[in-house]
Amino acid sequence: MTSVDVLLTERAHPLEESLTSIVTVLRGVPGVTESVKWNSPNYALTDDFATLQLRRDDAIQVVLHTGAKAKPEHPAIVVDALPAGARWAGHNRLVLTYREAALSPDDRALLAAVVRAWTSQLV
Repeated sequence: MTSVDVLLTERAHPLEESLTSIVTVLRGVPGVTESVKWNSPNYALTDDFATLQLRRDDAIQVVLHTGAKAKPEHPAIVVDALPAGARWAGHNRLVLTYREAALSPDDRALLAAVVRAWTSQLV
């Protein structure tokens, strides 16, 4: 059991089925490493790129970014199709909010496409 698995078990988030789908998508990124940072699941390639916010019982947030520190020089990341509930929270910082008990196959496919687009543009 990984440190993220332990955290998720202890947290027992009410939207567990959606959370499991989100984690599966992030774990599926080739070369990804998973850790706990800021008391949250965190995903990295050469640097951090995704952090889950699980503070609220009624939502899961996937925060896509270019690392722990802002990188204003990083070229703008472009994502063609965004899910409902997505918002840009700054330069190369995208917050995806999920409130459903379970992600539909279409929602899961769109999340995977967003994550692929994001990670393909990391420098």
